[in-house]
Amino acid sequence: MLVVGFFIFIILLVIGAPIWLALAMSGGFWVYVQMGLPLVSIPSQFFIATDAWILLAVPYFLLAGNLMTYMGPANKMFTFIKNLVGHLPGGMTAAVVVTAAIFGALSGSSVATVVAVGSMAIPQMIKMGYSKENSYGVIAASGTLGQMIPPSIFMILFAATTQLDPGQLFLAGIAPGVFMAIVLIIVAIVVSFRDKTERPEKSSFAEIFTSFLHAIPSLLMPVIILGGIYGGIFTPTEAAAIAVCYVLIISFLFNRKDCTVPNFKKSLINTMITTAVIYILLGGAKLFSTAMTYLQVPQILTQFVTNIQVADWIIMLLIILLFLFFGMFLDAIPILYITLPILYPVVLSLGYDPIHFAMITVASLMIGQITPPVGSSLYAISGHFKENMGVVVRGSYPYLVGLIVATLVILYIPWLSIFLFQ
Repeated sequence: MLVVGFFIFIILLVIGAPIWLALAMSGGFWVYVQMGLPLVSIPSQFFIATDAWILLAVPYFLLAGNLMTYMGPANKMFTFIKNLVGHLPGGMTAAVVVTAAIFGALSGSSVATVVAVGSMAIPQMIKMGYSKENSYGVIAASGTLGQMIPPSIFMILFAATTQLDPGQLFLAGIAPGVFMAIVLIIVAIVVSFRDKTERPEKSSFAEIFTSFLHAIPSLLMPVIILGGIYGGIFTPTEAAAIAVCYVLIISFLFNRKDCTVPNFKKSLINTMITTAVIYILLGGAKLFSTAMTYLQVPQILTQFVTNIQVADWIIMLLIILLFLFFGMFLDAIPILYITLPILYPVVLSLGYDPIHFAMITVASLMIGQITPPVGSSLYAISGHFKENMGVVVRGSYPYLVGLIVATLVILYIPWLSIFLFQ
């Protein structure tokens, strides 16, 4: 029955069925045939998957990010960062990484980040002489940073699955997120040397200061949200709702031109679509993982790993390779929900800190978003800008290497993830 269930899952993926359906059909087969539960238990698993207080933060953070995109604050933030570093060698790529890191943390969506930041930056970069490959590649890679830099939707989902404190995961993600951003900036500057770019004149102090004043409301948002969480003023879920209110207020006060009903409707529609996709994936993955637990796959794998004579770091390296392999064919959220119930007990049995493992997992899932052939960020760039996928993939290769190196550093230097708790 285990083999038949996996066969159903693989066949559905091969013929192009939605991932949630492949997960639900194989999981439902095990639940009904192997476990002998009634069919009504199948839809109940979809409800159980989303029946968690912390998951309310997901649509709120998505809405806050979409409001930042359509109501104007994101554009002012990018203008300030561009004025600050755009004149330096590779400065525009560095500005893109920093902007995407901040915006991605606020939106919680890599796709939303690459579309929003890409729409602002790519036309300017190509006009300045940056190659299409480099422009698309840096946008695709830096759009993933919001999954590590808090508040992160991946960390919310990780916390909901493992019963960890999302606030601790947010705090732990700051140093690895900044480190990965620095790595991407270095790669971007090195890659940009081969582009014959026109370096704009250095912005005057008045221009920098004026753009900074305009960007202050946007730049204060992560300070208010994270400060409120760590100060005990509100929970992560409440912080997500406050983020929505904050963006609406600053948009109304400082961006009257973009603060319109049509833009608000666009934000709501995009948020509803993305939320529906995430939640239905959670339902299918929950059904799949429940069956895996009943079939004792996590227990069998844990016993196997603890009995083999292999160094712990090798096992962790194999786990990262497993994440990267899945990332070539699946989206990050089903990967998280499929593998976590199986791998989490194994990692704990090896004595690894659960927070450190969370950072390794998130970093690996970030890489999967720019790994062909099914990297979500790659498809977002290709589809939105109507560019050949090969161009986007070629441009992302140097940044893919940079993210892999950064992930290995996070694996072998756990201090980056847990030093704030020592």
